[in-house]
Amino acid sequence: MILRQRDFDAPESNPPADTSAATIAAEGLFILSAGEAHVQNTTGANYYSERAVKLLSDTFNFAFNPSWESILSDATSYYAIGDKNIALIYGDYYALQARHTDATIPDGYATAYAAVDPMGSGDTSVNALHRVLATTDLPAAAIERIVNLVSTRPRVSRLEFFIALALAGLAQAGKDVTIEQVAQAAQQNALPEPSIDLTRLSTTTSTLGYNPSPPPALPSFEPRPVPQRTQTYDDPWNTNSIVRRPTAVPDPFAANYNEPPGNPPPGAGTSLLSSGLPTGWWRRQDSAIVTIIPEKQGFLLNRYFVYAVQTERGVVQRRYSEFAWLWDCLIRRYPFRVVPSLPPKRIGPDDQFLEQRRRGLARFLVSILNHPILSQDGLLSTFLTEPHLEIWRKQNSISLEEESLSKRVERLEEMSVPGDCAEKLAAVRKKLPGLVDHWTRISVIVDRLIKRREGAAADLTRLTMTLNSLTEHNTSCTLRGESDDCDLCAGVRTGLGRVAARTGGLGEELDGRSRVLNSTLMEAVKSQRDLYLAFQALFARQDRLGGDTVDKLKKRVETAGAKHILIVNSLEGLQGARLGQNKGTGRG
Repeated sequence: MILRQRDFDAPESNPPADTSAATIAAEGLFILSAGEAHVQNTTGANYYSERAVKLLSDTFNFAFNPSWESILSDATSYYAIGDKNIALIYGDYYALQARHTDATIPDGYATAYAAVDPMGSGDTSVNALHRVLATTDLPAAAIERIVNLVSTRPRVSRLEFFIALALAGLAQAGKDVTIEQVAQAAQQNALPEPSIDLTRLSTTTSTLGYNPSPPPALPSFEPRPVPQRTQTYDDPWNTNSIVRRPTAVPDPFAANYNEPPGNPPPGAGTSLLSSGLPTGWWRRQDSAIVTIIPEKQGFLLNRYFVYAVQTERGVVQRRYSEFAWLWDCLIRRYPFRVVPSLPPKRIGPDDQFLEQRRRGLARFLVSILNHPILSQDGLLSTFLTEPHLEIWRKQNSISLEEESLSKRVERLEEMSVPGDCAEKLAAVRKKLPGLVDHWTRISVIVDRLIKRREGAAADLTRLTMTLNSLTEHNTSCTLRGESDDCDLCAGVRTGLGRVAARTGGLGEELDGRSRVLNSTLMEAVKSQRDLYLAFQALFARQDRLGGDTVDKLKKRVETAGAKHILIVNSLEGLQGARLGQNKGTGRG
């Protein structure tokens, strides 16, 4: 079908009465816009996207939706890979979102999605979707068709997940499994709710979504006694002294995780990294879990996301602006401490940006909670415990006095500062740009590795679905027809079933590994990068605030004094001139 420009021009004053026709027209405009963007015709892309928004706005009173930028981005990406049907899904769904007052999402949709995305990241894997659809007891061919209709990528968004559940409900009801049927059901506010065995689903949640629970404790064991150090702590600054290194360093990645760690080598009690911290301190760090609450809050023109912050002190709900308030207070109170930065803010964010920001907020809180000084601040305790922070801020005055104005440095603390502290800080400052650059590249490489594993897991899952569908298709002998069977065909079906079971297991394993890497290795790498970025910001604040201002103050005093003398002299001269003028007038 050739879409012409005049077929989709919406009237400027009278909106079309047929909303379904307007929806189809908006879909066509949307696809045209994505196609023009794909060939880098910005003018045409903007024209068609503006006409689509104008058409839907006039038809459905659809004036305020910050998602249109992400919609066009998604449609463009789908068009770029040649999948116009998936782009049409977005046209259908967001046109239905324009009529959100008429269509409601069944509770079962949200329940099933929460099981596969407990952190509220906004998307999940194809393997997770397949596991959920498998609990509907639909034929393998129907499940494969639903998954292929919904997504061609390794990840499935919340929208695509809901559409898949609607398609599963249609299949269970014996109706056509098409996107048009879902759109029609949504227009009638009658989205089908599939029959999902939640008990079977709950038994597989460990493989469907990442469970933010602490890692299991290692088995107890009795280590051999090692000689204790006579000092309470080693001087971490004393890098000029001779350091004893162990002759052989065991590979921690070569050990079995189910076995207790081996005994430390001789002399390991005074290692290079010993700094007074207790053994295994990294296992006892405070943690924080940040999740996104799906429903936006606020009024029409001021809609915002809310985050659920869970720590040992309880669970509270916080806006991003309240995180920014906490960061600003800490920076003002502790300008010469390492304070991690906040993730950025964006107008009209998409799900991927929101997930990255959620992870950044969690890293920020974990860094603050494990800081020896910032973790003791009263504002942090208020932030983590006060149910209504906005009301508390209005009712209480906050002191933003700098730490150095109220804290006295003890004599022992002064003596602990090394004499060559400036040289060591200069060496750290010199290395920081390279460290930031390298850790940024490491995070990019790790992200690519995880994405490739997710893609491989998705391909294995799709291969499993196709093999299961093929097994269902060959229910009898290929040569003798439906009425008879033979041992050879039965053996082929058995072999295909075993291969499908194996590929399914490999897909689940790869999917689980990618989730673990994404939530552990990826976050650890980014935390290290954030630490160096925080050090850079600390040095910038030191240059701005920590310099010796005595000479500057002297110059300012001298300049102000010179200006004062100049003003006084000018006033005296003006006064003398006036007196002379008055005397001359009196004589006259």
